[in-house]
Amino acid sequence: MKQRAFPACAAALTLGVVSLLGVVPHAYAADANGRARDRPSAESAPEWPSRRQPRTYIPAGTPVSGAPDGARAVSLAPGNYVDRMADKEVKYYAVDVPLGYTVYLSGTTVSRVKGLEALDLKLIDERGASCKTDTGLSQSLVKVVTASLKWGATATGRNSSCTKPGRQVFSATRRGTGPPVPLELRIFLEPAVADTGPAESVIARYTEPGGSPVPVLGGGSFTDAGTLPGSGHFTDDIAFGEWAFYRVRLDWGQSLAVQARVGGGRGYAPTEVRLYNPVREELAHESASVFDTEHIFAGRSDPFATRPVRYLNRSDRQQEVADMLPGWYYLAVAVQGEGERRSLAIDVSVGGTRELGPAYTPDPSLSATTARSTTSPGRIATSGNPAPGAAAQPTGGNQDSAGAGAAFGGPAVWLGLPLALLLGAGLATWVIRLRGPETPCT
Repeated sequence: MKQRAFPACAAALTLGVVSLLGVVPHAYAADANGRARDRPSAESAPEWPSRRQPRTYIPAGTPVSGAPDGARAVSLAPGNYVDRMADKEVKYYAVDVPLGYTVYLSGTTVSRVKGLEALDLKLIDERGASCKTDTGLSQSLVKVVTASLKWGATATGRNSSCTKPGRQVFSATRRGTGPPVPLELRIFLEPAVADTGPAESVIARYTEPGGSPVPVLGGGSFTDAGTLPGSGHFTDDIAFGEWAFYRVRLDWGQSLAVQARVGGGRGYAPTEVRLYNPVREELAHESASVFDTEHIFAGRSDPFATRPVRYLNRSDRQQEVADMLPGWYYLAVAVQGEGERRSLAIDVSVGGTRELGPAYTPDPSLSATTARSTTSPGRIATSGNPAPGAAAQPTGGNQDSAGAGAAFGGPAVWLGLPLALLLGAGLATWVIRLRGPETPCT
């Protein structure tokens, strides 16, 4: 009598598919065009082959086309978007901001054409008058330009038309040279708070992290920035004409102090180093020409540093948004001109301890109860009391933290599909037993 081999074949096939599915989500993320690509990290970099192709900035987000006037502004939910803008072009967008909420908006343009590149973001009221403006600009050869805005729907103050809840319109204006360039837009919504949490605190100090240097591969953009797991010394290299991005995650109560070291070589290497917060607001910037000896950017006596991430630290009047948001903080290093590849080292000191964040008021659309939150701001759930470091995602997606799960489906997909396959194999076994002997699989 022939053995009933089909159940074994089904089980083997199921296990093979499940094993494959278990690997894929952790290995890749998707770019703006849906292509799979690697996501660098300090842990995985030693296993990667040597990098041969130069880093390039690949915009990421949901495609969108801004309107030519405020009346027809395109409505956007919290999330990430990509548009294109020609020189001197103005586009309009809108976002719904409930009463008591604060919206954070950032724009990023990328250009490799010589000359000035500038991006103006502007919040306008219902009469078209300007409420708030921010401008980013650069004259570097390879330019990554950011601008950011923050405003709250409080419906109070002398100019209530700029703080009323509901539909808010903003514009993006590009001033540059050359052909149209990508425009990345990021939108976060933060609920009102019932309890602001711990008091204000001071700028962090750099603390020597110790340990041996760890190789890491920086990305070419914010979206695929190389992940640094925390305090430590990290090494990479950088070619002329590249931007190398790295990111460090901070939760409520944590602070960051960081410096970059670019190696010397033949010829001058005009270099710039920038630090950004989770909404891509530039917190610090330093530039210098590196010659034959290593140059330390933001040296240990004066590193790029933040205060602990606390709601009340937003009262800093020197910065519009300031460093009070949990999430990814970015360090970007750019070397302009032409010449040999230079060594690059990143020294990271993460200070403070994770703590409970502010208590956000309930979001009516979530039917949730209020609890003190440790999550990143966005259109977030405020129910429950997650462990420190847990993060919810804003509606519309967040490629910077969603990673491969967002590219290939959420947790429900990856848990449900293998379960369905296993159940299917069991059903097949039952059916075969009813039908009798089958031919062995080959």
